[in-house]
Amino acid sequence: MQASATLSVNETFVSIQGEGGLIGAPALFIRLDGCPLRCSWCDTPYALAGDSGEQMDVQSLARLARHHRHVIITGGEPLAQDIKPLVDALQASHVTVETSGTIFADLPGVSLFSISPKVGSSGYRPKPAVLRKYCKSAAGRMQLKFVVADERDRVEALELLAMLGDELPEETPIILQPESASASAHGRYEEHLRELTEAVLADERWRAYRVRVLPQLHYLLWRGAAGR
Repeated sequence: MQASATLSVNETFVSIQGEGGLIGAPALFIRLDGCPLRCSWCDTPYALAGDSGEQMDVQSLARLARHHRHVIITGGEPLAQDIKPLVDALQASHVTVETSGTIFADLPGVSLFSISPKVGSSGYRPKPAVLRKYCKSAAGRMQLKFVVADERDRVEALELLAMLGDELPEETPIILQPESASASAHGRYEEHLRELTEAVLADERWRAYRVRVLPQLHYLLWRGAAGR
């Protein structure tokens, strides 16, 4: 008998989707361990090193998901591991994969790729070549979600969208959300959200895109508590 595939899992928990187009939807989160990036404002540093995970087999994870309409595979960087067996085992659910857009995976069973290109304040640059592959393989099943800490992040997000040009599927949701770590440290998350909203409303370049300014709802509710 063939052994079941296993993954290094940092944690599993039930919460609401706090970001993007499915904001507010109850979901099972499967957080995989390890990430090749070290973004300056990472809100899950405990899942980066790749040495805090528990080996869990795919069938055990699928059993956890049996009664959940939405399952979110996140990290860390979930695509640093081979998640195809897990995605295949979760076909009864709507599966979101949250990724940095630095690793490409052709996974037709994924309902939504929530791709967060790293700009400016993250300390990294996005990878347009990888994002173009998603534009071709996951049209209608992807959103681009930008974490925005300052004006530079907004400028670089617009530059990336212009670089993708017609290769970006027309109806792709573009999500802008405030970076929470620095804003919360000064008790000004809501102010940061308002500033971001006003900046987008004042800049006509955003009107070419299906843009939405959204908060991190889980942050507003639980102020960054792990497992929420």
